[in-house]
Amino acid sequence: MRIKRMALLALVAILAFASTASASSVETASHPDRDRHGHDGDPSLAPGHRHGEGPAPVVDWSGYPADIQALKAELDRIRGEQKSLFEKMNANRDQIREARKALSTDQRSTLKKPALKLIEKMKANREDIHDLRGKKREAWESFHEHAGYKQWAEAKSDLEGIVKQKKQILAYQKEIVGLQGQLLKLIGPSSQSNVNAKK
Repeated sequence: MRIKRMALLALVAILAFASTASASSVETASHPDRDRHGHDGDPSLAPGHRHGEGPAPVVDWSGYPADIQALKAELDRIRGEQKSLFEKMNANRDQIREARKALSTDQRSTLKKPALKLIEKMKANREDIHDLRGKKREAWESFHEHAGYKQWAEAKSDLEGIVKQKKQILAYQKEIVGLQGQLLKLIGPSSQSNVNAKK
């Protein structure tokens, strides 16, 4: 029974990391790629700004070269797609929670192994996202430093790297939504009926 209970807790736990790649599923619905300081590294940090120096001035992207502005627009597009993904993650979370409550003890035992396989895949995606976020924070610091000195070629290279990392994070987040869908099919009402039919 203890193992079964741990498996059920694991099903709930996936929803915390499936809807984050950040700290809070509620906050990330609006800001789906924040770091632990509550920002993504770009609009709230002006070139040369350091934590602890007071409120961060707003970056005037209109003063940057056109090619850098284009990359910033691409980042904004990706953020919009991420927001939509987090809404799906939150909806899936609620459905999984309700489906889990409806499982009988026998159903939980039968579905435990395939469910844990999906959970492990989500954990791997979460770890990959975490690693990419660390690299992205470093790239933002480099970008702001280069932009502060108007080293535009270097700043553009930094921002291109950030766009690439954001796209990779987005791909992992899409995969998490897909895995949530598989889990829903596994533990949803139709699957429960199949388990009962095999008795």
